Parts: sequence; structure tokens; C-alpha cells
Amino acid sequence: MTDNEKHWTVAYLSHVLEAMDWSMNRLATETGLAASTINRPMREDDWKFGLSSKTVQKIHAATGIDPADFMPTGFDEPTAMWRAADTYSGRTLRRLLDDKESTPDRDRGNEIKIAIVGSRAQIVATVDKAGLAKLRAKLELLADLLED
Repeated sequence: MTDNEKHWTVAYLSHVLEAMDWSMNRLATETGLAASTINRPMREDDWKFGLSSKTVQKIHAATGIDPADFMPTGFDEPTAMWRAADTYSGRTLRRLLDDKESTPDRDRGNEIKIAIVGSRAQIVATVDKAGLAKLRAKLELLADLLED
């Protein structure tokens, strides 16, 4: 890599932003990363560092854009360590798991929140009997998604 050449992960980041038509702040929000993790490599002309594999995994998980195409020829590290374990995009998961019924129902106190990072899911739910049926349906869908 020459002095003026940026790391392959920054080229991947740039492609993701353009392909998704997202701002740097939107990508940070969608991935759960600090805005500076996204902004610094893009804005600093003399940035010579790469993004960590965990950062690339989070970007891959949120966008579904595979980083493998950006890896240099003869790259020593396994491709799998740079890919998210779960390749569903954050938007797709939200569309599948969230609906109007998952928002808080102030009269009943039902609230279901599901977050997915890699191959794990975090579920926080406050439900009554009716909400429990909705939670079961979402858990069945989630189980199918995580099996793939």
C-alpha cells in the first residue's frame, strides 16, 4: 500500500455508503457504531488505517454488502472473519420482525424489541396474554432467520 492509498476496508466503506445511498451518520446509526468510526476514515485524506474486522462485520450485517470483493488478492486472513455471521440486512430484519403491533400499546403495556447482531438475538419484551401470542410469532420467525 502506497502512502496515499487507503486501506481496502475504507474502499469497502465508501462503496457501502454510495450503494446504500446513506449518509455516514445513517450508517453509524444502522450499525450501532460511533459516528467517528465511520467519519474519520472517510474525511481524513491521510487516513492510513483499516477498519477492524468487527466493524466490517457490523457494516456487512446492516447492509448485506459482502466485503469479500474488496479484499486484496492474496489476502492472508480468512474471508469469514470479515463477514457477518448473519447476512440479512438490518432493514430486512426490521421489516420482518417489526410491525405496528410491536410498538408499545399504552393501554396494554405491550412492547417487543428485538435486536440482532451477527448470529445472536437480544429480545426485550413486556407483554400481556395477547402480546405473548405476538411474541411467539416473532420468535418463530426469528428462529427461522437465525437457522440459515
